Amino acid sequence: MTDTAISRASLVAGIEAAALVLAQQLGLGDETRASDDWPIGEGDAVLSMPFAGDPSSSLVLAVNDDVAERLLSNTSLLASTFAAATQVFNDATGAGLEPTTVTRAEVLQPAFIAEILDNGSLTAVAGITLPIESAPQPERQPEPEAYEPAPIVDTSGFGVGVGGAAASSLRVLHDVELVVTAELGRTTMPVRDLLGLAPGMVVEIDRAAGSPIDLLVNGRKIAAGEVVVIDEEYGIRITEIAPAGEHAR
Repeated sequence: MTDTAISRASLVAGIEAAALVLAQQLGLGDETRASDDWPIGEGDAVLSMPFAGDPSSSLVLAVNDDVAERLLSNTSLLASTFAAATQVFNDATGAGLEPTTVTRAEVLQPAFIAEILDNGSLTAVAGITLPIESAPQPERQPEPEAYEPAPIVDTSGFGVGVGGAAASSLRVLHDVELVVTAELGRTTMPVRDLLGLAPGMVVEIDRAAGSPIDLLVNGRKIAAGEVVVIDEEYGIRITEIAPAGEHAR
């Protein structure tokens, strides 16, 4: 057998199809079925055709002695029928087997067998022999990998919920500059009022007198504090840090 990757299902289908060709062209029957039995006994004969380049593989046909003698008397019909059956087997399995000469031989039970029936009665048995290394083997299931628990990482030095790798990756951002905004408050106004703004007008906001000022980064509140004056410039004294995960305003 030239292809060791042929599935068992394909081989079973292949021998059934090949057996049907043998049955119809040699006048042995009109039906085939897969079987595990090789019911060859006294008074039976086996016709065997080894495949070219692989004599350990062959297409075989078991019939009674009288039928075997009749078939062997017409070698051209026998050869063409076995060749046609081989082609059908190749088509079903994808094998590349080549026919040779059909002879009478002693054959052990083939790897795959198909019974030939005529009106429901067993008349012959076809089979395919395979070398041991080519016979399909049951698929071996991979062994499960041994489970090893993941190592526990001490994150106490990096703050709650931050692993060592995350903290290390954050260090590369330490020198990145961000725009920090101090927000006194907000309000909403109709467009006509916006267009009517002029110096000296007072706009009310949503923040009571004495309320802390919000400190924002990219629109997200990160802290709050009170306004102070430092060397004639305003500053913010932080009074609280916003909880992690607070929504952007």
